[in-house]
Amino acid sequence: MRRSVISRESRARWLWTAALATVAMCASVRASAAQVHVRVHAGVGLRAVAPDSLRNANGSPRVADTARYDAVWHRIAPLLTRWSLDARLGIDPGFAAALLAKESGGDSLAVSPVPALGLAQLTAAADTDLRAMVQSDRFAWMRREVHRWPRSAAVHDSAAPAGAVDSLLARGALTSRSEYLFDPALGARAAVFWLRLLENKWTTDVWPGGYGTFARRAIAGGHTLSDDQLADLVIVSYNRGYLEVHALVARYGAQWTAHLADLGANGVEAADYLDRVRAYAALFDAPRAP
Repeated sequence: MRRSVISRESRARWLWTAALATVAMCASVRASAAQVHVRVHAGVGLRAVAPDSLRNANGSPRVADTARYDAVWHRIAPLLTRWSLDARLGIDPGFAAALLAKESGGDSLAVSPVPALGLAQLTAAADTDLRAMVQSDRFAWMRREVHRWPRSAAVHDSAAPAGAVDSLLARGALTSRSEYLFDPALGARAAVFWLRLLENKWTTDVWPGGYGTFARRAIAGGHTLSDDQLADLVIVSYNRGYLEVHALVARYGAQWTAHLADLGANGVEAADYLDRVRAYAALFDAPRAP
């Protein structure tokens, strides 16, 4: 089959146009979108969502392996619900499930080019950040658990590319027993911890927070962030990192999500990520049984 050749300049223009179109699409549906909660709300529980209901923005299936998705779902769904009832965490289980669905499609062995790993698609850098944050007094209760999760030197102590990680998985030299990010339960637990730390980053001023007053002034006129405002900050921070989000908020204030195209090609991904997590959260959230 003949391959079409696209110049670097043409590809750059296409990516920029796509970024603007994606951001505009996300902004246009925001007003009618269901409210998204980072923190658990009374009366809201977790609904089972069939893998066929999880679609990419272009309508293609998000879940590639439905059997693996079902197995992982049955293992982590009760955990997400139980963890949401822990007042120290209190992360909405539907929100966590939506983010995990977008990250990996329920594939606990997923490896991205970054590489980001497992169900939660966390990176070695994010793990380092997480381990640093739990040294704080506020999150000292997480510390022992976080530090005893199994970590492979091939993942955490080197710059191993995605291909090398895939090769180790294929040979059985890297497993869920030697690397927590490939264990569905531990990966989900790490994701919930990371979401709690990101929520704290945007709502408090003392480390490992830091952006609380800044965010309230820049986005909410000095008032408490709305559920949707906080959700957007946490979602895009999970995808792009809180430093990049902080830069956008500092420049554009409450309109920062309309300027994700400033991130270039990464803005296309960030806009799609924000749109899909919000859409999936509406599917996973359900009224809690009395």
